[in-house]
Amino acid sequence: MKVAAIVQARMGSSRLPGKVLLDICGKPALQRVIERLRAARLLDDVIVATTANETDDAIVCLCEALHCNYYRGSEDDVLSRVLEAARLYKADVIVEITADCPLLDYNHVDHLVNLFLEGGYDHVSNIIQRTFPRGYDTRVFSREALERTNNEVDNPIDRQHCSTWQYLNPKGKQGYKCANWPAPPGQNRPEIEVTLDELEDLLLIRWIYGFEGQGYNLELTCGQVISLIDTYPEVYKKVAKIQRKDYFEELKQYYEGAKKHDEQFQVFSTDSGGRKSGGTRGRAGKR
Repeated sequence: MKVAAIVQARMGSSRLPGKVLLDICGKPALQRVIERLRAARLLDDVIVATTANETDDAIVCLCEALHCNYYRGSEDDVLSRVLEAARLYKADVIVEITADCPLLDYNHVDHLVNLFLEGGYDHVSNIIQRTFPRGYDTRVFSREALERTNNEVDNPIDRQHCSTWQYLNPKGKQGYKCANWPAPPGQNRPEIEVTLDELEDLLLIRWIYGFEGQGYNLELTCGQVISLIDTYPEVYKKVAKIQRKDYFEELKQYYEGAKKHDEQFQVFSTDSGGRKSGGTRGRAGKR
């Protein structure tokens, strides 16, 4: 089986434009993501899935300079973009990563891939129940599962978030064998956020990587990042104040609203005897 990390990356960002190519200790953020993924023992390939937009030509240039495989597809239909990348490079197992996580821990990648391969799952991740800091999000699923998802999903919001149908959408998740990896002691800190969304995030990540002038540290683990933040809480204060969108909660609310809508429609369209009556009423109304 070929196991490949597929990194979703694009230049468009309303809060921090071009964030994936911003400098972190002398190299673009996306390059840091690629380097850290390449350090994982159980990955056979790293692929960048970007868009066909002209603004993302710069991402392609970086990939070519790094001899990193890439695919260009839809900006909004992330599901199809990731799936086409997996098809093109014949990936059997997909590790879904976003480019705004330059502190990702490659040890997490290896652990989740191993869990996936040994457990016979369709999908494993560390965010079905969030326990790790935000910025270490890692999802692993088979291309076969994503092919199935692609055939099942026509809702734009699910296609935008790629694999959430498999573990979050009430209509889809029953059909997939999923597992969540909870954070081990010392890393169970879901209130910490080290994603690259705002300028304050960039400054914090630069500080973490260049702590006390040591320069970029590829071996920097999630536990070490937590220790730094706990030791120097004043550095983290500005980041802690950022109001972020929690897409997880937004999706849950969306699905709950859709479920209620479906239930209300079912009540409206079924008479007391359990027979669908909406069509008959419609014809009667035209007379």
